[in-house]
Amino acid sequence: MVLAGRLMQLTPEILVEKLVSAEFAIEQWELLGVGQNSIAILANEEWIFRYPLHASAAESLDSEIAALKAVHGRLPVPTPSPEIVADVPGLEWRVMGYPAVGGETLDRSQIGSFNAEAMTRLGRDLGRFMNTLHSTPASRFSKSALRNRDSGERWERLASDAAELLKSRVESSTWNRLNRKLKKSIDKIKRLEFEPVLRHGDFGSGNFLFDQQSHLSGVIDFGSAGFGDPAVDVAGLIATDPSELLVERVRATYPAIDGMIARARIYRETFALEHALLGAKSDDELEIKDGLDSYLGT
Repeated sequence: MVLAGRLMQLTPEILVEKLVSAEFAIEQWELLGVGQNSIAILANEEWIFRYPLHASAAESLDSEIAALKAVHGRLPVPTPSPEIVADVPGLEWRVMGYPAVGGETLDRSQIGSFNAEAMTRLGRDLGRFMNTLHSTPASRFSKSALRNRDSGERWERLASDAAELLKSRVESSTWNRLNRKLKKSIDKIKRLEFEPVLRHGDFGSGNFLFDQQSHLSGVIDFGSAGFGDPAVDVAGLIATDPSELLVERVRATYPAIDGMIARARIYRETFALEHALLGAKSDDELEIKDGLDSYLGT
């Protein structure tokens, strides 16, 4: 059986070659990253081009573009503005291009070095962002975009993917532990109640940008954005700072977070498993091991 979403064979060099052939004026470029879902390059020190590496990522890119256009100009800090969405000869899916958002990414390890003032400032900035994002009017989206992405269907699919992609790769004792833990999480998640809102979906440190004064200057990577449980974004904050000191600081500008923390902790448990599944989809044994070790606490 051929897995849906298998990575296509495309290098950053070939991507740039195709863009140049399509008359994009790229005089210099650097690779920002090749992930399991996309290639990202910085062109001419001012434009970022992203290209999906498989069909599922291409579908997510379309959703991301819709979300970015809906929130453009209404959030307290800049987000990518997809000014270029183009079919390029020789490429299977569309390319997205946007002016680079200023700032430096924050490494998760840096959070622990923040003093109280910096942590408070960061929490307030993130709280304002979440408060505005989660209150985005549904009227800004098409009806098809309003489906609940954190419904029971998502979690059943997670269980199905785990059985298909991981069961044959691990020892039976490991699979039994994984399966029991996942079933308990899904049982909890199915009992959760929430009103779907627009949430980022990958709200962690690698997607926060900061200026030289350590103020939040932008938020990037809306590839997982969609309507669902806002507690998923809170789970991202907990993953960024497991001490939950950051969550405490968010409360000042986003008091609604208090009603989400219990749900967020449940979602947080699944992140490592999702990491392992991404590794399985790209046959990355190290990513699989890291994800499973984290998920099972080994």
